[in-house]
Amino acid sequence: MRKHPVFNYLNCVSCSICAQACPVSALDMKKEGKSGKYRNVFPEPNNRTCTGCGICAKACPMEAITMVEVEEK
Repeated sequence: MRKHPVFNYLNCVSCSICAQACPVSALDMKKEGKSGKYRNVFPEPNNRTCTGCGICAKACPMEAITMVEVEEK
């Protein structure tokens, strides 16, 4: 089993700190969504390149990222 980031977009403020902290650039700021009445771009993980290191979750100031174990196919 491997860990992958799961985002709570209700807590995310689109600061992109997680994407900047990722050592393998596995987070893209391209998921469009709405935060309150404003449209924002949120991080979207690329599970092919993500190593499951958890640096993004540790870097997130809003604690919007949780690392969960996912069974690989």
